[in-house]
Amino acid sequence: MLDVRQRTNGFLARINLVSRRLRSEAQRRLARHGVHSGQEFILGCLWERDGLTPSEIATRISVEAPTVTRAVRRMTDAGLVRVDADREDGRRVRVWLTRKGETLRRAVPEVTRNLEADALALLSEDERIQLLDMLDRIERALTPRPGRTEL
Repeated sequence: MLDVRQRTNGFLARINLVSRRLRSEAQRRLARHGVHSGQEFILGCLWERDGLTPSEIATRISVEAPTVTRAVRRMTDAGLVRVDADREDGRRVRVWLTRKGETLRRAVPEVTRNLEADALALLSEDERIQLLDMLDRIERALTPRPGRTEL
């Protein structure tokens, strides 16, 4: 059994390993549907409200707009979405689901639900709640705030 200091010192390595394994498994499972890992979040936004701008999607999923732009380009090539100029402001573009993207509305969320269930299978309900609480607190601790330079 590791003592507290060993567990704390290994936190970054462990969170990185778990993150990589989750991404890899998500990629493997989503690939069956022609979706790359990370694209499920963009699809989810569009299933909620089709025709968002890349900037609106980025805000909703907490990533940078260029990340969404690159993903949307790849999704367009795969036939999952299409991009059209905004009717009111031709400088902006809007992202729309294609029929192919729409047909994944049930399959992709099922893949992510199953992945989450598999990842948490060895945890009790109380442990799951505690884990989510701890992750929320870690995220808050790392959120930039005015006047705060470094942690």
